[in-house]
Amino acid sequence: MRNNFFLITTILMVITSSLYSQDEGEALYTRAGFKFGGNYANITGDAEDTDARIRVHLGAVIEFPITRRFFIQAEVLYSAQGYTFDEAGEENKISLNYLALPVVAKVYFTDKFSLETGPQLATLANASESAEDTPDEFFDSFSNFDFSWGFGAGYKLESGLFFQVRYNLGLTNIVDIEGVDIDNKNAVGQISVGYLFKTKNNRRQNDQ
Repeated sequence: MRNNFFLITTILMVITSSLYSQDEGEALYTRAGFKFGGNYANITGDAEDTDARIRVHLGAVIEFPITRRFFIQAEVLYSAQGYTFDEAGEENKISLNYLALPVVAKVYFTDKFSLETGPQLATLANASESAEDTPDEFFDSFSNFDFSWGFGAGYKLESGLFFQVRYNLGLTNIVDIEGVDIDNKNAVGQISVGYLFKTKNNRRQNDQ
């Protein structure tokens, strides 16, 4: 897995270097905005017979230009995740809600279409279950930290409206129970819509 990350990073660095040489001198501007959308969340690993939950994510984004074709997008998101499983004939809905910090490299192959990849750090904000009143020990049974890697694509209009699809592959064990050897990881598909506001410099450039 680590070798794959190093390979991806190397490829992105090569692409960045190539694109920078092509676009050097072009005026580029940072844009900030927001995004929201749906999560299709589940877990993988030792857990069996779990089902996905459809939940939501929302937050702020900022897009930093490196060249005309290469950007870095940093995000601060509230991401509602979890899974369901059958317990004594009843569906138990597990809610795992995170504060997530994705940092995504975006390569634009056209003016509008991009391929995207990057890491996501997240901290657990809340954990609950639907089967019964959730004790404090339930929250403590999950790790406070989650690390994942995202893969996706985006489509951005000149107006700043954009659409994204992404899959976040969990890389760390979310179970934190002393003496219990269980390894489960988050797996989340996302569909998002968002908007990047134009800065004064953006508007001035368009008026020229």
